[in-house]
Formats: sequence, structure tokens, C-alpha cells
Amino acid sequence: MHDLIPGSADDTPTIEVVVYQRGADIHRELCENEEAASDVVDQWSELDGVECTVDDLAVHHEPTDILDPAPNEPLGDEYRVEEADSSGTSESF
Repeated sequence: MHDLIPGSADDTPTIEVVVYQRGADIHRELCENEEAASDVVDQWSELDGVECTVDDLAVHHEPTDILDPAPNEPLGDEYRVEEADSSGTSESF
């Protein structure tokens, strides 16, 4: 498995191969391209009872896609938490 080192997003492996045997996750491997992922799947597929999934983990965001951490408008009354009655009675959840 590859160690992830901070750097360019282009250098980071973005394809994950997960190997299952009889429903149990037995191996995970990050690959840099589809050919490498295909090789991993081919190697593991030789075993009986093994299934592989391949996921593309690449997510490309633009700077404008980042969400603002604070809401633009104050929260309305429907979002305010009611304070518990001081007499000690409260509803159980």
C-alpha cells in the first residue's frame, strides 16, 4: 500500500481496490491509475470466493466550491434549543 505524502493532488493515488473474501474486507490498496488497479484485481481474482471493488476517490473542487463555515443569515427560531424546565421535568428521548 502507498503512503500518502502531502504534495500535489496529481501525485496522490486516487483509485482504491478493496478485496473481499466471503464478505470480509481482507485487503485494501491505493493505485495511481486504472492499469495498476486492474493488475491488483487480476491478482486477487485468482482466489476462490474473492470479490473486488474499485472506487475512484478523485474529487476535484474549485476554490469557489468551498462552503462558507458560517451561515449568511442568523438561524431562525425553529433552530433554537428550548431550555429545560428548571423544575427538573424533561422529556425522555
